[in-house]
Amino acid sequence: MAKKKVATKAEKERLAQIGSMPCYACFQDGREVDAEVHHIRKHTGMGLRPPHSDTIPLCYSHHRTGKISVHLGKKEFEKKYGTQQEILKIINREIEKCKRQTQDIF
Repeated sequence: MAKKKVATKAEKERLAQIGSMPCYACFQDGREVDAEVHHIRKHTGMGLRPPHSDTIPLCYSHHRTGKISVHLGKKEFEKKYGTQQEILKIINREIEKCKRQTQDIF
């Protein structure tokens, strides 16, 4: 059996940042709901996890259980909120903006 890859410090920081953000979709709807980490799958099989850098914050409903979710209702989700890649770009910009603001303080 293959040995499980251990997350790097940067990957752990990324996962913590994403986990601390509100759900992107709910936020667009004017609500702040706790999120979980969604790994964006691009040409990976179900047994292969995409890189931790390709993650966005989604609540359980928009992630995996709702009618408009990336796993059960992807077309409707993307029609309403944009593609996962578009959301990833927005999230990455927000993270960078927060980093710059923190650096300006110190």
